[in-house]
Amino acid sequence: MLLSADGAVGHAAHLVLSAGWSWAALAFCVGIISSSKRQSAVLGVLSLVAASLAYYLVKAGQGEFMAADLTDTTGQITHFDWAGLMTKVVVWWVFAALLGPLMGVAGNLARNGPYRLPCRLVIPFVAVVETTMRLKNEAPMLNDALVEATWTATRLVAVAVALGLVCIEVAERRRRA
Repeated sequence: MLLSADGAVGHAAHLVLSAGWSWAALAFCVGIISSSKRQSAVLGVLSLVAASLAYYLVKAGQGEFMAADLTDTTGQITHFDWAGLMTKVVVWWVFAALLGPLMGVAGNLARNGPYRLPCRLVIPFVAVVETTMRLKNEAPMLNDALVEATWTATRLVAVAVALGLVCIEVAERRRRA
C-alpha cells in the first residue's frame, strides 16, 4: 500500500517498514509486553506469522501474485498464483518460527535484569547491520538517492538510539550506586 502512495514519504516508509529489523522489532515489542519468557517466545512467533500473512495478503490484493495462463496463446488470461503466494508465506513462517522466539525473549529480558542493556541494543544493532549491508549491496545497484538517504537515516537513528540507551543505563546505574 505504501508503494502505491505518491511521493517520497510513501516510498521511504515502505523501505523502513519492510526491512528485516522492523519485523524483528515487532516480535521484540511483543516480548516487552509479555508477562513471561515462554509467552514472549510464543507470541513472538505468532505476531510474525500473523504479520507476514497480512503482508502477503495485502500484496495479493494489489495483484502481485497474478500469473499468465500458459494455455492461452493470446497471453491475455491470468490466474492467481496460489503456489507463489504460499511459498513466500511458508518461507517467512519458517523464519518466524526460528527468529520469533529469540526476539520475543530478548524483548522480555530487556525489561529488567542483568541482560537488560544488551537485549535493548538488539534491535538497533540489527538495524545498523542491515542498513549497512543494504547500503553496500543494494543502494549502488538501485542508483536511487531516496533509497540511500532512507537507509543512511535509518542507520543514524539506530546508532543514536543505541547511544541513548547506553547513556540511560549509565545514568540509572550511577543513580542506584
